Amino acid sequence: MSDTFHSLFIDNVSRQHYQVGTTDAASKSIHVVIWPTFSGLTDFEKSIADKVASFGYSVTAVDLYGQDCVLESTEDKLSLMGKLLENEAPLHQLQRTLTDESVANLSNKTIVHIGFCLGGRLALEAGQYFKDSVGAASFHGLMSFNRAPEEQVNRDLKIMVLNGYNDHMVSDADAQSAKQYWTRLGIDFQFMDFGNTVHSFMLPSANNPEHGSLYNPVVAQRGYAYLENFLSEF
Repeated sequence: MSDTFHSLFIDNVSRQHYQVGTTDAASKSIHVVIWPTFSGLTDFEKSIADKVASFGYSVTAVDLYGQDCVLESTEDKLSLMGKLLENEAPLHQLQRTLTDESVANLSNKTIVHIGFCLGGRLALEAGQYFKDSVGAASFHGLMSFNRAPEEQVNRDLKIMVLNGYNDHMVSDADAQSAKQYWTRLGIDFQFMDFGNTVHSFMLPSANNPEHGSLYNPVVAQRGYAYLENFLSEF
């Protein structure tokens, strides 16, 4: 693990994951792990956790960067995201640690990863690499995720991707490459494009159409319905 990665994401990083439904023993056997946007853990991810908990699941929204990390500008967020994604091995070690922390006080739970933007990519990677995972759902997530080698991939994973058709961050080539990869591995996936929809369609604060980022309340409501149905399959 590189010294830079260690200093940014491991050393002296104080995390406080947001957990819901973990103390009253939610009856369902699935535990949902939520991976955040490039802004880190915010009220948005916490609201998603509350929503998922209302479906009857225990949930952890992961504190990716730690409580002391304050990111003011888009440039700062992009820079930190770049350092997080720079090397595959330390990223997956960190994801493994955070996933284990999310279920540390739970028993007999299997894991579904969900995520938004950066978190969509992280959900796909965690699901594909960690064989204690049964599902991964990506909302306006990046399709440039690290592809697990065939001998390592979790082939029992079910995948759901909800994508804005006009999302400039997801090229047709990246989307097609992901579908071909999952098809080659025999993975159960569904990939849904929403027309006239751009990046961050689930995020209520997104309001920058000039840069291709805009909340879409109609599509967001559909997203919650798709997610509830997806979780009910496990």
